[in-house]
Amino acid sequence: MTITLRDYQREAIDGLFAWWSRHPGEEQVPIVVLPTGAGKSIVIAEQTRQMFELWPEDHPRTLVIVPSKELAEQNAEKLAALLPSHLSIGYYSAAIGRKEPTSDVIVATIGSVAKAAHLLGNIKCVFVDECHLISPDGAGMYRRLLAELARYCTFRVAGFTATPFRGNGVWLTDGKDPLFTGIAVNVTITRLLEEGYLSPLVRPSDLATRIDTEGIATTSGDYNVAQLADRVGVYLASAAQEAVRLAASRQKWIAFCPTVANAQEFARVLGVPALVVTGDTPKGEREAAIARFRRGEIRCLVTVLALATGFDVPDVDCIIWLRPTKSPVLYVQGAGRGLRIAPGKTDCLWLDFSDTTERLGPIDTITGRRKGPVKNAEAPFAVCDACGAQVRPASLLMCPECGAVLREPEDEKPRAASDAAVLSKQIKQKIVEYPVHRVTYACHEKAGGTESLRVEYWSGLRVIAREWVCLSHSGYAKEKAVNWWAQRNPEGFNGVPGTVGQALEWIEAGFELRAPAAVTVNETGKYPEIIKYEWSPANDADRTEREEGGVAEHA
Repeated sequence: MTITLRDYQREAIDGLFAWWSRHPGEEQVPIVVLPTGAGKSIVIAEQTRQMFELWPEDHPRTLVIVPSKELAEQNAEKLAALLPSHLSIGYYSAAIGRKEPTSDVIVATIGSVAKAAHLLGNIKCVFVDECHLISPDGAGMYRRLLAELARYCTFRVAGFTATPFRGNGVWLTDGKDPLFTGIAVNVTITRLLEEGYLSPLVRPSDLATRIDTEGIATTSGDYNVAQLADRVGVYLASAAQEAVRLAASRQKWIAFCPTVANAQEFARVLGVPALVVTGDTPKGEREAAIARFRRGEIRCLVTVLALATGFDVPDVDCIIWLRPTKSPVLYVQGAGRGLRIAPGKTDCLWLDFSDTTERLGPIDTITGRRKGPVKNAEAPFAVCDACGAQVRPASLLMCPECGAVLREPEDEKPRAASDAAVLSKQIKQKIVEYPVHRVTYACHEKAGGTESLRVEYWSGLRVIAREWVCLSHSGYAKEKAVNWWAQRNPEGFNGVPGTVGQALEWIEAGFELRAPAAVTVNETGKYPEIIKYEWSPANDADRTEREEGGVAEHA
């Protein structure tokens, strides 16, 4: 096998090395975010090869942990293609029937290796594929394995996933005892769609069947499965009829259902060659069904969660979603089965018979969220909503990793989720240009936090956008604030104030900051974002600039 790395894969590898350099110490554990279809196993293999090349004297024996036999085989295949022949690649997996703990690189299924740390020898690096399966509360097989392995050797850890958050949407960097401390690399679905490395999802506008979830209880953050199964069962026949009509020209379908019973019933009423593959399907039967699906002998595989991760059939061109969920992980991982590119494939039909798409929004805009607000400066760390980084001290207003504001003003409420588009490009962008009639300035400070300069742009009697300029901060936040001030003070009069208080004293004493004549605001997302300033010709020689403009309300 010959593998040529794509630009974003090389960037991901360089980005992880750079993150490790900026964050020394085994307690600093990053996540590499790569969408489904981006080639996580290739990145892991090349990262491993480069470690052996860069540090041959250290002999960085590597453990790659995966949740399933299929992912173990995928990772081992890529490692064999990229690693030099003198390095041994072994499995530690009962499902594969091989346990080779002394290999230079070990690919292990978590269920088999969880209690085998004492057999693995001197491991220098651990890569965890599908790392969203790791508990952020210090529990579970992964955490026990890593804790036990740390008794015998010192190693660095990195996680790889398409979804760096748990089923409830909380960042993997948040929780009672999270393993991960930041996001080293985030390759977005949007970028890979634009570069042609992913296939877009398309959604018909005329779906008549809609599963009603009203009244279904919530258990552990998602719909109660028993109640959901009863409700979904009512809609299976009508959904099957619509699916057959709408996907008539599609060759390979995957259907997701809440339970095995739902899956079996849907396969029965679908009316096209279909097989059920679930976690309970015997290994041989499962492999045979997937092989028949690859060959085109079976039109549809119906599943519960068994095909959500590690299932690599690129030419899937229809996803039938019969599993209403509140979980962004289930939603993104399920939709991701249709994102891979294949010869002759132009897109994948997304048939969502639930309200999941409307409620959770486009899959390429979903990120993690904080578990809860930071209560005070004594908290051990804050978690950035924008990038998931752990921020110390918790009192910082701006994330030092990505520059995002860590707290949103209490008087601002996010707008509702986007419309029924499954990809953000399918949403009609709401870009509005407003004349600016006045700009007001005030100190914004929360208990335990560092103050910032709140800037409000008024058009008529309404505030149409806000910024937070972090003059009292340091590092990246301060640098952005200095640039913001300098552009509004082109003559350099009095320099730049060192604090928010000093800035307000100057303004109150008559110092006049240059104000834009108009701003262009993107109102598509949760918060309005200034994307362009129009400067008055009298003040700026008729110049229009695009810029970052301090700190946007929601980075």
